[in-house]
Formats: sequence, structure tokens, C-alpha cells
Amino acid sequence: MVRHAALKNIYETEKTIGTGGFAKVKLARHLLTGEKVAIKIMDKDCLGDDLPRVKMELEALKNLSHHHICKLYQVIETETHFFLIMEYCSGGELFDHIVQCKRLSEMESRSFFRQILAAVAYLHSKGYVHRDIKPENVLLDKDQSVKLIDFGLCAKPCPAINAYLETACGSPTYAAPELIKGDKYLGEGIDVWSMGVMLYALLCGCLPFESEKIDVLYKHIVSGHYQTPEHLSEGSRKILRDMLETDPTKRITIRELLSHPWVQLGYNEPVSFASLSQELRLDNNCVNTMAAHFHMSAEEMWRHLTVEQYGSHAATYQLLLSRKKQGLPLRLGQYTSRTPRSRLQSMRRTGGKGTYVMLPTSQTQTAQNDKENGGKQMQPPDVTPAKILRKRPRSPQRDSCASPAPKKMATTDKQHGSGTKLQIPKRSNGSEPNTPNNRTSSPSSRLLNSIERKFQHVRRVLTPKRRSTESAQPVLLSAKNMSNISTTSSNSPDQVREELIKALNNRGIECVCKGYSVRGKLQAAGGKVCKLSFELEVCLIPTSANSCGSVVGIRRKRLKGDAWSYKRVCEDILNMADLK
Repeated sequence: MVRHAALKNIYETEKTIGTGGFAKVKLARHLLTGEKVAIKIMDKDCLGDDLPRVKMELEALKNLSHHHICKLYQVIETETHFFLIMEYCSGGELFDHIVQCKRLSEMESRSFFRQILAAVAYLHSKGYVHRDIKPENVLLDKDQSVKLIDFGLCAKPCPAINAYLETACGSPTYAAPELIKGDKYLGEGIDVWSMGVMLYALLCGCLPFESEKIDVLYKHIVSGHYQTPEHLSEGSRKILRDMLETDPTKRITIRELLSHPWVQLGYNEPVSFASLSQELRLDNNCVNTMAAHFHMSAEEMWRHLTVEQYGSHAATYQLLLSRKKQGLPLRLGQYTSRTPRSRLQSMRRTGGKGTYVMLPTSQTQTAQNDKENGGKQMQPPDVTPAKILRKRPRSPQRDSCASPAPKKMATTDKQHGSGTKLQIPKRSNGSEPNTPNNRTSSPSSRLLNSIERKFQHVRRVLTPKRRSTESAQPVLLSAKNMSNISTTSSNSPDQVREELIKALNNRGIECVCKGYSVRGKLQAAGGKVCKLSFELEVCLIPTSANSCGSVVGIRRKRLKGDAWSYKRVCEDILNMADLK
């Protein structure tokens, strides 16, 4: 169900797969290609002083193109929301992989670390620093390839990457000592420290610096003392010491890490951070597919794609490239109403690279007759140069996360802040309008009203009722969708569900059951703030490709809150339920 008009007829949103302080991420399907995407939705009213960070995140994502950085397909900006359409990574968070495996082998840790290192080195080469590197901000795609995400705290030091920064930000458990002390710092140095904490988490399955009390945690970090488990090799201990050096002037650099002996072990070569993905490359098959669908010549289609970066057509093109890479057929479906070409009539480019602002239909034609600051700007086909409105009246029908459907508004010119005139039926007989004292209507109008009422009744009868979202049976997983799964020794899904609910209740965690999904919510002290929310779904896992048998499993998903608290809670619940 699409709750935002800006997404209608382009994407079909499915379920929420993540939430943050001022954003939520929804799984969605791109209607033309059928490909899955992740849509990050940000409410402008909730952003407040964080709006500049969103602008920086958009700038970074538009200027970065790397095979280990999550790809941005499209940006839509309305009066009330930002919509970032991103690459969907079905493998989940790297953190969930740690939870499932308890800790990773040195070989697997090195494989993931090399990919993360390549992404961060590329990021730094472009002049950006991430400042929030942690396993929760590293996703895995279906091939278990790493994708770095969440550039909301990134910065571009001026005049160069070696300029000092002052803003203290990031996650406390991954913060470098210089951040905690309040010193000026180099962005590269704090990224290296965070990567060191993350590498420790991969190798050990826990954090090097941990405490429930924030002041105690900070003391541990500043001291730089941490436990070194016996299973760690000398090479692992050495690279951790190099990265978790409390003196930033002595800490190993990204360039030195690329050729570190531990990093090269088994690969016999340094890490290359060169990008394997181009920003925009010509693929004749994809261009021809789109040109045929939109009734354009291939040349016109390609010209349009080179101008309209991060618009709906560009997203379609990138998703077609993805399908081709997977060996899937190149074909486009049909929109239920407006096509992207007609949709472009109601879009106008802002000053940002490839960001489009959705205009009310009534404003579009007026805006198209204006000039932009006395100059010309490249526009998509069928869109004339338009003036950027510095401030637009706020529309009463806002895209709201809290409202499942727009409310009906009184039809007055004042409420239509744009100055749109309402369409009032003309009266040929010169009679007065229908006021409370003049409600008589002609026989013909009564007949039309009667026909309309009957038509509405027929439409309600024929409209399919919305299906219940509750599953009658647990989901049978495919071999491609086996991330974040714990197997059980039980063969009864109902019994597993009941044991989960019982364990959650015994631990004092509020839970809601919907079908075979159990959603838990842990309240902070006082009970007013949600400290942690997660979902445990009972599912069926096929025993083999050639067998009809299956075992009962539990699929885990963190929705909100601290990742390590989530890890501990999940372990406790599974132990209490005795399902391992």
C-alpha cells in the first residue's frame, strides 16, 4: 500500500525494514522492472536542525559510485518529505551475521574487512569521511558482498581531507578517544578507530570497550585497554593494536592498512579501492528496452538519461542494468495510470544534482512559464525551464507517516494555499447557488445523482477486499533467503511461536503476535521511550533441494535500538525458549 502520493504508480511499498531517529526505511518494489528497492523516508518536520546533514548525505551519495557503497537510484523531494530510493541488500546487516555466527573466523573477517577497507579508502579519496562506521551500517547483498550505508554523519573537510573537524558525533562504543576528549580531530583517524572496533567485533563477537554506564565506557575507551581472547592470532592482535592506538598521531593510516601484512594474508596483494561501478554507462540493450516502452528513439532516450540523473527514468535504467547483470530478461511492465513521461510534467529540478521536487498539479503549468533566475537550466524532456520557488505554501494534504490515508479537506480557496480556483459547475438558468435556503434541484440533476450513487455502490461491491496480512502458515524460505536464521529442534511452528511469546513475557518484554511474526518492544526506564524493538518470525527451512521436508526456524530482525542490546536479548530469548 502506497501512503505517499510521490511514490504512487512508481513504487509499491511493502514493509518497514528499519527505523531511526528521523527516518524509516521501507522495502518496496519498482513497478516497471519488478525489482526490489529500499526507500529511506525522512519527514522534514522531524529533521529540524539535522536538515543540513540530509543535504550532505545526498551530496555524498550522488558523488560516490563504488561497488561496496550502497547505490542511490532516485531522489524525490516533496514539501514535507525526502525519499531516497536505494539499492536493496537482501543479506541484512553485517551485525546480524555476527549474531548468527557468534564470531567470525579470521579468514571470513579478513574478507569482509578488505571490502569495507576498499569502500572507506575510496570514500576518503573523494574527500569525504564517514564518521559512523559500525557493523549495523554495513549491509550484505544476496552474494554476501559488503555495502556501506548511512552517510547521515559524513563530512567533507575543507579545504582538504587532512583538515581538522570539531563536531563530536557517531556511536559512543565506536568513538575514538580524541572525540570523547573534545579535541579537534582528523576524520580519517576516527574512521580507522571505528574500523578497529568493528574488526574486533568480527573476530571476537563482542565489543572491546563496553559498559552500561556511559562515563565508565568513556574511561575504558580513553585508556585504550581491552581484552585479547586467546583464540586471536598474533597477526590479528597486531592489526588491532595498530588501529586501536589512543594517540591519533601514532595510529595506522588508511593507506598503510591497504598493504598491511594481515590484510594481504591469503590474497598476496594490497587492497585496491578503485571503483568497479561507473556513474552512468551506455548499455544499448537497456536503452533500447526503455526507448521502446516510452515510444522514444534510442538517441532521445539516452540524451534524457544523461540529463535526468536520480529521476524516475534514471532509476529504471539502473535497475535494468542490475537485471542484466543478474542474467534476467530485460522487460518493462505497465503503469496503472500515469507513466514517468507524464509524471515528469509535474516535477521540477531543484538546485541539487538530480533532485526533483513534486509540485501540485495546479502549480505545474504556472511554474513552467517562469524563468530560473534569469538563466537556463537543463530539464528533462517535456519540461520547460522553471523558476525555483524559494518558499511554497504548505499543502493541507501532506505526506504523513502517521496518516494511513489523506483526509478530506474543505474546498475553499484559502485552504488550497496555491491559489487554485475550484471548478464550480456552471448554471445556465442563472439561479442562486445551493444554500441552506435553496436546496431544490431539477429532475435531471436528481436522476444524475441517483445514477452516481448506484455506480458508487456497484464499485464498492466489486472492489476486492484487502487481504489479511496474517499468515495461515509460516513462510517457507528459499535457499536465497537464509540470512539471520536460527534453526530449532522442534517440528511444530505453533509450539515455537508459543515458546517465543512465553520467553518474551518472562523477560518482561512487551510483544505483539501477528500470524507467525512476534514483534517485541523493550521500554526504557520510565516506560515512555522505546529502547529496542525487533521481530522474530517463525518460518520453515527446506531440508534439501530435492526433499519436501522442512525444519522450523526463527528469522530475526532488529527494527530499532542498540545492536548489541538486541544481540543479548535475542540470545537470552532463544536460550529461555530452549529452541536452539
